[in-house]
Amino acid sequence: MRLGFYGIICVALAGYYVYSEFDKRVNFQPVHARVRSVQEQCYMDKTEGQRSSSSDLMPCELAVLLTRSHPKWQGFDIKHKIEIGFAYISPVDGAVHESKLQLAAYPDDRPLHAGDLFPLQASRSAAGKTRTSDWLDIKLGRHAPRQGSI
Repeated sequence: MRLGFYGIICVALAGYYVYSEFDKRVNFQPVHARVRSVQEQCYMDKTEGQRSSSSDLMPCELAVLLTRSHPKWQGFDIKHKIEIGFAYISPVDGAVHESKLQLAAYPDDRPLHAGDLFPLQASRSAAGKTRTSDWLDIKLGRHAPRQGSI
């Protein structure tokens, strides 16, 4: 009975992965997006058993200072909230579109600044729909755009 249950879970996960890859290849095209703005804020988070506590959003430098020196915040982990505003050329209409993306970490673990380029997947059917490139896209080289860089 357990083996059947685990088998169903594995088949469901594999099905989701196959659908996601199919959706990416058929409905999305790699493009480069130009960063317009980057807003990075941090908060402090700590989980003890069943109890979790976190702070309000604040500048990351202040969060680092508080976790190092303030007795109330020592032992807390620093979490990031990064909002990236960017522009890209949509494969649907060839026009420039702007969008925002909220991340918990920078793509490729490198900080982005205004003017930088980063890889993005833009929808082939909806002009304002995007998704980030995942690790598999980068590993297989599918994140590099063929045309339409901004």
